[in-house]
Amino acid sequence: MARRPCQNVAVNERSWYLTGRAAGLVLRLWRRTVRVEARNREILKPPFVLAVWHGRLVGSLLDNFDCGCVTMTSRSKDGALAAGAAEGLGLKATRGSGSRGGREALDEMEEMVRAGCPFAALTVDGPRGPWRRVKAGTVVLARRLGVPIFGITYSTTRPRVLRSWDRMVLPMPFSKVVVAYAGPWSSDVPVDSIGAVAEQVGRELDSLTAELDRELTGAELWPPL
Repeated sequence: MARRPCQNVAVNERSWYLTGRAAGLVLRLWRRTVRVEARNREILKPPFVLAVWHGRLVGSLLDNFDCGCVTMTSRSKDGALAAGAAEGLGLKATRGSGSRGGREALDEMEEMVRAGCPFAALTVDGPRGPWRRVKAGTVVLARRLGVPIFGITYSTTRPRVLRSWDRMVLPMPFSKVVVAYAGPWSSDVPVDSIGAVAEQVGRELDSLTAELDRELTGAELWPPL
């Protein structure tokens, strides 16, 4: 069943949600000021789980407006804002995180993919880190669905790196943005291999991100871990 806007947002979070909807509109306008090149998109075969670093989310979204995927935002005011932005960009949002409501949100994501959502997208080190460490829930969801994991990242010729926990990278207007996809990684693994798959996804996402940074800016925007 399609969720109505604001259906998963508490009354005291409505203003945050509506601010997020406005932010989604701003990002749609921002998209018109940059040139986006997508690489390896042809490898994607729905359904699947898509992994992205929290700090590379904004540019990655520029290639995924109105895709109809389902994502997860935390049960906080920041999460309500993120849910509003996601739904304003044509995505669906469940509410939860590793610290609160994550299991229920994963269950809901699984149901929505089984009901026809083309894929589930997760900021794999969000909402608050550890930075660039893929959480097991990404692999768990893919394993339950019996689908592969793909990765997405991006870089830009005119980046601004914020002083936030995730070193968020923003593409400045009139820049070139390259969004690249990686994978697939199989989720058909024993339970005791889930952590190893998560680490592999993280390593390869980091490698691709660094490669794009060097190509577009001449240097890596994030330090090695």
